[in-house]
This record gives sequence, structure tokens and C-alpha cells, in this order.
Amino acid sequence: MNVRVADIAAFHTYATSLGARFLTEPIDRKAEIRCYMRDPDGHLIEVGQATGMLHDVYADPPA
Repeated sequence: MNVRVADIAAFHTYATSLGARFLTEPIDRKAEIRCYMRDPDGHLIEVGQATGMLHDVYADPPA
């Protein structure tokens, strides 16, 4: 599942305070900031916030 939020830092802090366990901290990928977590059934959830892509800045292509 992929979810977009307006303020990923605030979401990460709030969700962590409720007991959510993240696989990664928020990572700045130029076009967006994203982090990953799993739901109680083990499904992967990507949480992201659009940043650079709002200004035509995109992530670097894979190596």
C-alpha cells in the first residue's frame, strides 16, 4: 500500500507514539520523502510526502 501525507515528520512522530514500528526513518529521495512500515498482518506500507516533484525535481535514476 502507498499512502501520501502532507507532513511526514509529523505523521512519523504521531504513528510512533501510537506504537507503529517503521522499517526505515523518513528518507529524502529528492522528489519525495518516504518511509516504510508494516501493518499488523505484515503488509508493507510506504508512506510518502511529495516535495521536489512539486517543483520539477525528481529522484536520480537507479545506478
